[in-house]
Amino acid sequence: MMKQAEEMHCNVGFLDPQIFSATLVQYKSKDVITAIKRDMNHDYVVGAYNIGSHWVLVIIAMKWNVVWYLDSAKSFPLRKFKDVVTIVNWAYSKHMETKMKKNSKTKPKLTHKTDIMCAQQPSGSLSCGFYVALNMYDLLGDINVIKKASDYKATQEVDQGALRMVQRMLYDFILKEIIDPKGSFHDEPAHAA
Repeated sequence: MMKQAEEMHCNVGFLDPQIFSATLVQYKSKDVITAIKRDMNHDYVVGAYNIGSHWVLVIIAMKWNVVWYLDSAKSFPLRKFKDVVTIVNWAYSKHMETKMKKNSKTKPKLTHKTDIMCAQQPSGSLSCGFYVALNMYDLLGDINVIKKASDYKATQEVDQGALRMVQRMLYDFILKEIIDPKGSFHDEPAHAA
């Protein structure tokens, strides 16, 4: 996705999913705040947030001071994302401290939208990662046509073409970056002594 965003000239920062999780929000909040704040110089900050057993796409649209939460399992309608909302607000506050004039009395605040309609995974499905990837891909395709926050609409229907596209991207990543010895994630096997 990062490579695609760069090719499309999209000003998007991607949060590392190993950092952006409920566990680290709870136990290493300073690290999470630092990671989010570092990417807030982009128009959008995108992260796959792991709530423990499920992935949710979080999009911080810096242009409009709004955060969208795309949850493909709305079977938990009471999920409010309280911890991540707090962490994102703290990161935003620290980011704005460097941007605001010292004598300014009011700081802009973020609006959090947890009710964004998006495609829903089938009940009992473990395919939340697919939906996060699909929604990231859709955002990248729509960035240039989004003129105001209310223009953003997530995909609500998933077709076989979308499924194949995400599968192809994952295959390419695995083959080129993980398995290929020239890939940046390739790790030589340990030699037996």
